[in-house]
Amino acid sequence: MERKKFNGFLLLITISTALVFCLSSSEISSSRRQVKLGNENFIKNFPAELQNERLGLVINHTSVLPGGKSLIQSLLEKGHKVRAIFSPEHGFSGFTEGGKEILDSEHKGIKIFSLYGKTRKPTPKQIREIDAFVYDIQDVGTRFYTYITTLKYVLEAASKAKTPVYVMDRPNPAGGVIIEGPLLLPEYQSFIGAFPIPVRYGLTSGELAMMMKGEGWVPEEGALHVVKMEGWRRNYFWKDTGLPWIPPSPNMPTPETAIIYPGTGLFEAINLNEGRGTPSPFLQFGAPWLDPLSIIKSLSEKRSWGIELDSADYSPLSLPGKALHPLYENETCHGIRVRITEEEKFCSLRFAIALIKALKERHPDKISPSPRRLNLMFGNDLLVRFLKGGITYKRLMEEMEEEELIFQEKRKKYLLY
Repeated sequence: MERKKFNGFLLLITISTALVFCLSSSEISSSRRQVKLGNENFIKNFPAELQNERLGLVINHTSVLPGGKSLIQSLLEKGHKVRAIFSPEHGFSGFTEGGKEILDSEHKGIKIFSLYGKTRKPTPKQIREIDAFVYDIQDVGTRFYTYITTLKYVLEAASKAKTPVYVMDRPNPAGGVIIEGPLLLPEYQSFIGAFPIPVRYGLTSGELAMMMKGEGWVPEEGALHVVKMEGWRRNYFWKDTGLPWIPPSPNMPTPETAIIYPGTGLFEAINLNEGRGTPSPFLQFGAPWLDPLSIIKSLSEKRSWGIELDSADYSPLSLPGKALHPLYENETCHGIRVRITEEEKFCSLRFAIALIKALKERHPDKISPSPRRLNLMFGNDLLVRFLKGGITYKRLMEEMEEEELIFQEKRKKYLLY
């Protein structure tokens, strides 16, 4: 097969056969039930204890009710007192490129305090102006996606001030069943990994908030209230919810991106372009030195991933607001494009690790990880040690599987659905 210039979806090479250990769902419901978000229930059944209280909203552009009206607009129209807004990475509008500092601003005369600027945690002065936090942000289900760290910091600040937090629950687009990855070690805690959970953890934001409280990852002081969804099931992916997709960040344009992100997001820490600077971030990846056909052949030999792959040449471009200077900007990358065909089978982290293994075998002189960054994202140093020849692939997978089982058991008491 010849390499082809990327032009939409190309002819696909199907991968088949059995997958190594994966904590995944056995079936997906064929029905498309409409899921009612926590924020809709919150507006409809507004808590009596919050009447006339001053609210601090932790929100962004995803904080929208299913009808299309923003949460803040709905609250203001009903006469509730919104005294402050707190915005995460990418800002209140969601248009700012990842990693860029966000400044404080205003919305309809209400102060917006950035939690991705000079401070990343609400300050005591800011909290004095409010009586309760309301958190309503769409997560993607990956540990190194920073919105859950912002949730942790809000819970910490609220606990210290003995201020209640109301979490509007939302679907996990990576599903509620598949668990992948090691538990984060304390020495690798950072803003892209703040507590000991797997890379792909299969919890809603509300469930994760409960786990933070229950496991002592945040202080116990200060009440936590999770406003549940209606109609969501653990084996649902986004297509099963009946809800419109609002990209949570500039490089998360589709629900499929959220499913693959726990795996191909790791490519940020090795010298692969992870699709930034293209219309399909994380669903395609490559490098000028990559031999995609040999990698596809290697991945196809023994496993069924629930995906289809194709080789595709592309050139990452500077995309202001998404990827200003992507790796290999304006260079021709020989790449691989992924199309997910069976979400319930696709273990994206295992796929990415298998691809890294294939890169190590076929391009040993080209692959060059950033050890510190990769350790922070993966949660320990096992993947770096594997790349350096310090441990075997088998040991890497065995240790990861053991920790997945530990988390699987620990999370049970926090499941709401």
